[in-house]
Amino acid sequence: MQQITSPSVENLPKVGYLVSNEEKKEKYYKNESHIHKQTLLTGLKADAHQLYNDVFTYFPKGFAGSKNSDFYEYLAMGKVPYLVGSALMIGLYCGANKAFNIMDKSAANSVAKKMGAGVIFYGLGKWAYQRLARAGIYGSTGIDLDMRYVKKVNELPEPGQEKGLVRTQYPGVYDSVQFYRSDLLTKDAELNHGNAYYHDDKIVKKAGFKNKLNASNQTSSEKIRGVKARTTALENIGKYIVAATGVAYGFQEAFGDMNLKSPRSWVQTLKKAAIQLWDGNERNILTKFGGKALIIGSAVATFLTWLIPTIGFKHKPDTVKTKVDTNKEYEVC
Repeated sequence: MQQITSPSVENLPKVGYLVSNEEKKEKYYKNESHIHKQTLLTGLKADAHQLYNDVFTYFPKGFAGSKNSDFYEYLAMGKVPYLVGSALMIGLYCGANKAFNIMDKSAANSVAKKMGAGVIFYGLGKWAYQRLARAGIYGSTGIDLDMRYVKKVNELPEPGQEKGLVRTQYPGVYDSVQFYRSDLLTKDAELNHGNAYYHDDKIVKKAGFKNKLNASNQTSSEKIRGVKARTTALENIGKYIVAATGVAYGFQEAFGDMNLKSPRSWVQTLKKAAIQLWDGNERNILTKFGGKALIIGSAVATFLTWLIPTIGFKHKPDTVKTKVDTNKEYEVC
């Protein structure tokens, strides 16, 4: 009788055997689009990557009529005209200084400084407004509207290339109201938390559902779309109020008199400019109260951009539909 022996584990073929979760994650993160690890630097990293590619990749591709130019690249390039236009506007005053007399040169330098400050605080104001409002929304709803994901883009071969490139983009998970990347949230929940509804459970709990729902993604998706739609509408108004405040702040006389070579004076200049914007001047009613209106308007806009989406998120109508216990089984008649 022939003796039956067990094969060595080392000689077993890999095909058909269970793959560990760590191996799945490694392969997935290497080859597929996935939720980016969210840290304090995630947004800065994504913005820096986007700005670099705006100049050296997206614009050249667009001008060349590349078939691989996409909508993400089109939206990303919006920063470039702002930066180029701002630099040209400031340069007009600085570049012509050699042709001015001493008095005119001093006046031109003052205007250039105020323009530079206005440009900086225009962008900084919009950025800070959105970050503050969205941080409040995240704390109240569990929906991180700033969440990014790593998107792997397989391009078609360009003329002269044998194989298309694989590029990386950093879109927002919730960029689209109707088609946000729920698939990536589900995959992330499965791989890292062992529960496909992990993110949805947190959101519906924040919404006020005390009991765990059987399919929380159905409720969370409705809540997410409502928060995103309201936030986008409010941001489209509020960001311009805050941006106008930033420009007005930058155009105060304190920045025109600022000594750029003395970092010690920068804090004093910031404080002095804030006082000047708030106090205004007596030339007319607009210049007297305009600064106060902008500052208060910016604070109110930031507060409402958090409050209104949160109220809509928490609201549950007292209807028959909402009284149905989704954890119970019902017989269809």
